[in-house]
Amino acid sequence: MKQIKFIIACILIFLVNCGTSALRFQKTNKFNPNVKNVITMAVFDMSTNSVADSNDEVLKTFGSISQAKVGEIYGNLIPGGDLTVKAAETLGIKKDLDTAMGKITEAIVNSNSLDPKTTEVFAKLAEYLKVEALAFPLASGGKSTMESQGITFRFVLYDTKNPGIQYWAEVDAVTINALSLKAAPDDKAKTALYVASATKGINALYSGISSEIEKAKNPK
Repeated sequence: MKQIKFIIACILIFLVNCGTSALRFQKTNKFNPNVKNVITMAVFDMSTNSVADSNDEVLKTFGSISQAKVGEIYGNLIPGGDLTVKAAETLGIKKDLDTAMGKITEAIVNSNSLDPKTTEVFAKLAEYLKVEALAFPLASGGKSTMESQGITFRFVLYDTKNPGIQYWAEVDAVTINALSLKAAPDDKAKTALYVASATKGINALYSGISSEIEKAKNPK
């Protein structure tokens, strides 16, 4: 029986991973594909306007893949995530950082420029961490959001040497197939479906970003 359940789960995961997600990539006049020393911030949940819940498997997956992919794209894997939150706490700017991350989300959605306070917070953090740019993985929600409208995964690169957003990217909202979820034999299989569906969208996001960066570095 367990073997049958396992086979069903594998088939469901395969079905989830079929298809593609369209990428939207928007550069600004600060775009620089040759930036180095990029650190990945902790995932920011736009639905709660705070750092993502560490117990949410979908957002945890987004965070781990983001760190690895940013390291691949920019050629230098710098430990980030929760370490950036701890750095902000050490500097006494944790609350300011939460506000600043909300501001960067607003800037993308409403095409606004960032205010001086936000720029100051990012500058302090970058100086402490000794990096040139901050990478922001942003999600429109967590696991439960996938069951309704779906999650939009976004990525923003903020340049601290030439202060401002270099670019932002996002993929189509990632959803979970209700029928596949219902057919999952147990909670473990359901979690695997959530993670597989999220992974598909996240990989599409970073694959698209990598392609855009490569084209900018080596124009034909």
